[in-house]
Amino acid sequence: MRPRRLAFAAALGCFALAGSPSTGQTLPPRPEARGLPRVDAARAPRVALVATAPGALHSSLYVVGPGDASPAPLATFTHAAGATARAALVPGTTTVFAIADTAETRDASFDASLFRLAPHAPPERLCDGVVHASRPVVRADGRVFVSRGQAGPEPVAAPRASMRVDALTVDEVDPVTGAVRTVHATNGYLAHLAGAHGAEILVYRIRPTGADVVAIDPDTRATRVILPALPPFARDFSVDDATGTLVFQGRHESDPHVWTIESVDLASGRRTRLRESASMSLVPHALRGGRVAWSRDGRDGLTILGAPGRGGPLGAGADWVVASSDDGRWIGALHTVQGAIGVPFVLDLASGDAFVLPAPPGARVAIAGFVPTEGGAL
Repeated sequence: MRPRRLAFAAALGCFALAGSPSTGQTLPPRPEARGLPRVDAARAPRVALVATAPGALHSSLYVVGPGDASPAPLATFTHAAGATARAALVPGTTTVFAIADTAETRDASFDASLFRLAPHAPPERLCDGVVHASRPVVRADGRVFVSRGQAGPEPVAAPRASMRVDALTVDEVDPVTGAVRTVHATNGYLAHLAGAHGAEILVYRIRPTGADVVAIDPDTRATRVILPALPPFARDFSVDDATGTLVFQGRHESDPHVWTIESVDLASGRRTRLRESASMSLVPHALRGGRVAWSRDGRDGLTILGAPGRGGPLGAGADWVVASSDDGRWIGALHTVQGAIGVPFVLDLASGDAFVLPAPPGARVAIAGFVPTEGGAL
């Protein structure tokens, strides 16, 4: 049985998998997008995806744009059966770093590995012991960070509610050699990579003493506290570099039935509550310039917080924003509906036009990021 600590990981960035049946079940087809404009392939950007067929022992990298015919895999790597990959693109390149489970263990806490993927090149497995269901943080300068750990001793004759305390690290991984350098270490339940801003890596920590958000300088290993205390239910972190703002979903301090969207100034630590809702599927995302995308009360699809109400571009459901283009005009997201496969799409924030991205039939998809427009065909 997996330890209870995995409940924390399941709440962090895993929303896009909600409704995905377990390994071995037949997934329903992707719903057709309705009311979307005709594709203008010359205008819409191209996106790097990592796709995994249900129960497969491998995942593949694709670079696709709206209207593409059946995409061909550009790189494929192997992993444990039933694993689902998470991925991030090195900005300005077509290189992707992906995390997927590789170890067949009863305790899945640290059963994942980090892979480097590049079109038409053999995949490289860089390091193991990575946190299950996590996503790497890749800075604009190409430096790569992952959350790793080692299981601590199981509680013995302890109260029923006690949990195992693990040795947790945030590690920088050399993108070529796979050499690992620890930039932060703590003991607790979770050290989740919440993003990066400037030279700092942002980490959400859940420990026996409580939960907090800290900024780590990976060169000096200095730790700066941003939020000293918050309920241990935060998820869906994103950063607006232009304003130096961290946005995430949290739980109300006193009412367990209320979920919130929070904005934090990364310089001062000043926290602002933007929204409260009974839904735990708000999936907020910081957009460039201070705007925040969210799925209205977890059911009406993506919109801009504070904008006039209207349905999301692909209709009812919740839309998990994962990537933004360099100019901030386009975002890449997964449209999720309970019991259906997530639909990857891109949205033009300037016009409101949305385009569904092609993906292998029946596959679960991770959006890695927008690829450069120059350079021709891959």
